Amino acid sequence: MIYILDTCLGEARKHNESTGQIAYDCPECSLSKGMDGGDGKGNFEVNYKKNVYKCWSCAELNGTKGSIIKLIKHYGNDKLLEEYKIFKPDVFMHEPSIHGVDKLPDEFIPLSKVPDKPCKHRNQALTYLYKRRIGDEMIKKYDIGYCIYGKYRFRVIIPSKDEFGQINFFVSRAYGKNNLKYLNPQADKTKLIFNEDKIDWDSTVYLVEGVFDHIVLPNSIPMLGKFITTKLFDRLQERANAYVTILLDDDAYEDGINLYKKLNVGNLYSRIRIIKMPQGFDISLVNERYGTRGLKKILKSRTRLKEPII
Repeated sequence: MIYILDTCLGEARKHNESTGQIAYDCPECSLSKGMDGGDGKGNFEVNYKKNVYKCWSCAELNGTKGSIIKLIKHYGNDKLLEEYKIFKPDVFMHEPSIHGVDKLPDEFIPLSKVPDKPCKHRNQALTYLYKRRIGDEMIKKYDIGYCIYGKYRFRVIIPSKDEFGQINFFVSRAYGKNNLKYLNPQADKTKLIFNEDKIDWDSTVYLVEGVFDHIVLPNSIPMLGKFITTKLFDRLQERANAYVTILLDDDAYEDGINLYKKLNVGNLYSRIRIIKMPQGFDISLVNERYGTRGLKKILKSRTRLKEPII
């Protein structure tokens, strides 16, 4: 397997055998810079256990993401493709996630898919989202759907995708009368980052609590609570190239200060900012009541805390 990838992409920059992840210089980025020997960035990462690859710099521009088969077809040849099909272990193609989930509920229906006949449950789900000022553009961007049957019936489903665009978790929220508002799958959430594939690490990254905060605030990461995981902490230190702004709910400002102190070290030192929310608000509610204008006003209030922090 490694031989095939090296033949397609050249010398690897990094290789984590336990996760099956290898970093290479991106052929497209190197070509655009006129550097035949690679640009030395190592932005082109392949995970042969998940059968996926992505360039963190030009994936959206050049389409440099997808399956390893796509990679070999583009950068290799027919011989390498045949070798891959013969020798790859099937587990690489079908390995289930041991920490999260690897698929959405079987009953999941994308809200972007218009049914042949009117569906009251789809209308109810859309009404719920529209009331929260989550419009069609957001619904499409985040692949939001719903279920009519099964364990998650009468619920809005919000998927999460890992860095390579593979499903790793989802959140379900009842859109009708239900005593249990949220019903989520069993998973070790400390091992995943919600919708990591949507993060632009070169722009300000916002840390928020919940998924609905995340949907309305571009380039945000929901911590699924008030505390940061080791995985997210390490990823921010490793990849965040701009500011990291902490934006927790109004009742969690002290938790936000503690998070500020924890993050304000190493590669992130002096690049942490924090926002104190008005009483009774989270950023999702600000969007619901005041829309884009309200969001912009809140974001302008970010500040850097004086040191030492008491």
